Amino acid sequence: ERIGIAGTTGSGKSTLAALLVRLVDPGQGSVAYDGVDLRELEPGAVAQVAALVPQTAFLFDDTVRGNVLLGADLPDERVWEALRTAQADGFVAALPSSLDTVVGERGTTLSGGQRQRLALARAVVRRPRLLVLDDATSAVDPQVEQRILDGLRGSASTVVVVAYRRATITLADEVVFVAQGRVSDRGTHTELAERSPGYRDLVTAYARAEAERVALAEAPADAEVPA
Repeated sequence: ERIGIAGTTGSGKSTLAALLVRLVDPGQGSVAYDGVDLRELEPGAVAQVAALVPQTAFLFDDTVRGNVLLGADLPDERVWEALRTAQADGFVAALPSSLDTVVGERGTTLSGGQRQRLALARAVVRRPRLLVLDDATSAVDPQVEQRILDGLRGSASTVVVVAYRRATITLADEVVFVAQGRVSDRGTHTELAERSPGYRDLVTAYARAEAERVALAEAPADAEVPA
């Protein structure tokens, strides 16, 4: 499934994402994989089956291949498969040396969206059973984002997406609405929009922010910006 996590700033979305991959442990209750408390698993076990892709994509002063594999011994076929899923194969193929292109410290030779897609490919290449995206496609065009999420549907992974766009939320099979550090409601986007005033207000705010972003992007360079 594709699960969307939605909520206002400070509601606990990123904390929930961190709990899911055991970057932190809960002070109360538990997080379980297949009914097993994560704290009972051996060290490193979670990293073998789960991956978190944060909003800020960190790349090393290495080749594209090196940034995707991070030392893993996998064939180039797997690298290209991951790049296709992340919608990164096109721009990587166009780079001067393709997979052997050095991207510079922190990926300075790439755009923000390209860096995010390489970070996603890095997670996907390991074929995790659980993939958590914490606003990991914020710098990517919404249409490209939709193709990425559609491609992830074909994988064996459960995909959890911390969403900041209305379009992202509507792509989820189920949405978890978080408010003040708690799960306030859960269901499909349509169900929550009908019964949850808080969720409805949030989605309206997302849509307004996206419309403003698009308007600014399309405005002439010398146009006046409203105060």
